[in-house]
Amino acid sequence: MGFREQDEASALRAENEELRERLARLAAETVRPLVSAEEKRYRHIVESAVDYAIIAADTTGIITDWNEAAEGIFGWTAAEMVGRPLGSIFTPQDLEAGVHEHEMRLALGRGKAKDNRWHLKAGGQFYASGQMTPLTDDNNQPIGYLKILRDRTREEADRRELEVNRERLEFALDASALVGTWDWDVAADTIYADRRFADLYGVDPVRAAAGVPFGTYASGIHAEDRSRIAAAVEAALTSGSAFAEEYRTIDASGELHWVRACGRCFLDANGRPERFPGAVVDITSERRSAARQAALLQIGDDLLSGSGPSDYKMRALEILGETLELDRVGYARIDGAEENALTASAWTRNGTPPMPRSFDLARFGPDFVPALRTGTLLVEDVALHPATSAGAQAFTALDVRSAAHVTVIENGRLRVLLFLHDRRVRSWAEDDVAFIREVLNRAWSFSERMRTQTALVEAETRLRLAHEAADIGTFDLDLVNDELLWDARCKACFGLSDDAVVTYESTFLDGLHPEDRERVVSEVALALDPAGTGEFDSVYRTIGREDGKLRHVHASGQTVVRAGQTVRFVGAVRDVTEEKQAEERQLLLTRELQHRVKNTLAMVNALANQTLRRAANVQDGLAAFSARLIALSHAHDILTQTSWTSAPIGAIVAQSLESHRLEDGTRFVWSGPDIRLNAKQSLALALALHELATNAAKYGALSGDEGRVEIDWRIEGGSLPRLVFEWRESGGPPVQAPSKRGFGSRLIEQSLAMEFGGEVQIDYHPTGVVCRIDAPLHDDGGEPVIG
Repeated sequence: MGFREQDEASALRAENEELRERLARLAAETVRPLVSAEEKRYRHIVESAVDYAIIAADTTGIITDWNEAAEGIFGWTAAEMVGRPLGSIFTPQDLEAGVHEHEMRLALGRGKAKDNRWHLKAGGQFYASGQMTPLTDDNNQPIGYLKILRDRTREEADRRELEVNRERLEFALDASALVGTWDWDVAADTIYADRRFADLYGVDPVRAAAGVPFGTYASGIHAEDRSRIAAAVEAALTSGSAFAEEYRTIDASGELHWVRACGRCFLDANGRPERFPGAVVDITSERRSAARQAALLQIGDDLLSGSGPSDYKMRALEILGETLELDRVGYARIDGAEENALTASAWTRNGTPPMPRSFDLARFGPDFVPALRTGTLLVEDVALHPATSAGAQAFTALDVRSAAHVTVIENGRLRVLLFLHDRRVRSWAEDDVAFIREVLNRAWSFSERMRTQTALVEAETRLRLAHEAADIGTFDLDLVNDELLWDARCKACFGLSDDAVVTYESTFLDGLHPEDRERVVSEVALALDPAGTGEFDSVYRTIGREDGKLRHVHASGQTVVRAGQTVRFVGAVRDVTEEKQAEERQLLLTRELQHRVKNTLAMVNALANQTLRRAANVQDGLAAFSARLIALSHAHDILTQTSWTSAPIGAIVAQSLESHRLEDGTRFVWSGPDIRLNAKQSLALALALHELATNAAKYGALSGDEGRVEIDWRIEGGSLPRLVFEWRESGGPPVQAPSKRGFGSRLIEQSLAMEFGGEVQIDYHPTGVVCRIDAPLHDDGGEPVIG
């Protein structure tokens, strides 16, 4: 819904509320003793209110009047209802709880009683909003009650759908640590941003909060992405459309980040760009993980392509450098004295000087070689690390600021050195090292397989698979003698014990999952074809012959062909069940992350729209927006400690008002029993307290030196306990009711009422604002909670 449509909807709701009050007054007049002509006139007005059911009852609750609209809404005629108890229109649950009697008492005591609940109708129920008022005679003595209802079933369905959507958005807030926000005043070319957003672009957070031009952030975008993003921004400014792009940024330390940015440009009445708010999410980790997975797959593809050892090693170095965004990667062989190294192969990024063909290890400091003997030496800054600081000048000459070294040690001596260089200071994370080792392991496995290529085919196959994976099993099918040999690991893949006897037909084929059997049989037949490649590589499911367990198995094999006849089929198998399950979990987590990120961006965008649209200026709007996010963050801190199950109301109050308290602690006083709120109610109360405290600091009790706020909560109601929570201001300047309700007031009344399932009332007494929550209290597992 756009801004204009929201304003129109608010105006219509206000007009309906005014009409309802007028109808109530007019309907009340109809039951007073009037002259005949006046009574007929008012009766005509009441009956013309076709959208409102108007029901009158005497002091005992017996229905005395039932208008035409009531007949249409309830489906019962006046003849059927006049003379029946007013409770006839309430649900059995409300009757048992005495809700109708409570409404009559409340109407007499307060002059009116509002309700929003389900009511009975002919053949079912409907949801209605209504109000009950007392009817009095000329001496102001009660003579009955008047209840006005309107069918709100469709609105209630829409409200519940919105509530579900809101709950989904709240679940996404736990990813908010990855989100930065901005608000661009296009006319003034000033972007106001939070710290997270500024950090991603290398902008000082203090300057970002005060506002800087768009060009300041544009210079923080990676040069290769800058023109594309500029064009996308220009398109959004021209059309007022949504902006959603992924690109790279460079922070103040020179570190690269991948971000996903979403926002929208708002145009003024003349179609010119006015404001452009939005949010950005750091997806660097997600991007890096995807890049490393793709790199490992590429290494596997290169291996299968049959490239030579030297080509494969160079390709592995290139993949390491590009994936980790390094400037130089290579390896060198170290002489027996551990004094000199000879560069065997190296990859460099464009503009990076090459590594010398040979170099003296002593140039890099006296502690460098001893540190290499540990097997792995990670250096964030060569000038600061103890092992390299003495030789920092030698590294600088090679344009190296950060380095990682992995060595091969044989018989206690250094033999091979893998070096990875970066001209920037960088932190070598655990996943960086794991990726480096995985690439090395694969390269090493390939090299070992190449060394054994001239051996027997069956031995070569076993070695190739053994070097590529751990915990593998082997099989050997002698086609001449019709004998099948499985080792213990291979038998375990089919749920068999070590001493089980196996055959191709009764063990292998019968142990395959029925859905995979036909495919695997076809693949085996293709591998056994003497005219084919003789290679077999398949992943299939097995059903344990003895334990009935489902497993995923990866099998690879090679045939031996002699004189045009396939005589042997040897290979290896590996249980990849955990890997398959991990892949499924990873896919689920990836989808959940995407869902949370999208929901988080939508939540931030909605909150920004609601706050900034009603702000007097951008600065005030940004301040209010930031304050509301901080209030939510405080509630999140408490909920996180309890795993988002429930939070004590006292902690919510204390945390929400922490920034408004003085050192002497006299401005706020609160008390009440130990009651816990669920997650949604905790967030709603935190936002409401923030709005009340902010309003009190601006206009109410906290705007002066003598004012104070008293907060108390208690349990009332006996067998049907209710939570009563009150905020009372005193000692401040005289209070006047505002001429119109702002976003904060609606946030308090609507959010609290919806999340607590009760009534929320804000009264503007001259002595100070009073906010009261009256909601049903439920018992959950012996501990008092709401919800």
